[in-house]
Amino acid sequence: MKVAIYCGSSIGNNKIYEEKAIELAEKLALNNISIVYGGSKQGLMGIISNYSLEFENEVIGVITHDLSSKELENDRLSKIIKVDTLNQRKEKMESLSDAFIALPGGYGTFDEMFEVVTTAHIGYHQKPCVFYNINGYYDKLLEFLQNCSDEGFIGQKFVDMLIVSSDVDEIILKIKNYKAPKSKWES
Repeated sequence: MKVAIYCGSSIGNNKIYEEKAIELAEKLALNNISIVYGGSKQGLMGIISNYSLEFENEVIGVITHDLSSKELENDRLSKIIKVDTLNQRKEKMESLSDAFIALPGGYGTFDEMFEVVTTAHIGYHQKPCVFYNINGYYDKLLEFLQNCSDEGFIGQKFVDMLIVSSDVDEIILKIKNYKAPKSKWES
């Protein structure tokens, strides 16, 4: 099994983000779950990739040619795949992965995660989408998504399909037991 990790190229302002990224790296390795991520050695991306390698886990990086120098490509990876555009990067990461986990991050993390949530919503895949809610990072976003459902713009089952937890063991168990809802267009 391979899991795409979406996270920041920064480490954030609280040490807990780094600590929890390390814990995730360790638990994924213990469960023989490889990592696919954006290929950088900066920020949480660097933490998750380097510790995964220390835990002897397979780590596949997908990075654009342009970002390989700007984000400082991690040259220690099991495999690096270079693509031309961010869209190709997202497509490649999605095709390689069996599940998706968003750690704290910024616009890039949101873009990547919402793309796979959207494609799950319309039935292009049935893979689990996880918000690793470290330090309550995603609480306000989840409140917003619930409001979208309450206002009739997102079906409740598509809010409920999201795996949200601050507990790595729970996340791994829910990924392994995930049952996708019927797509938006199926009854």
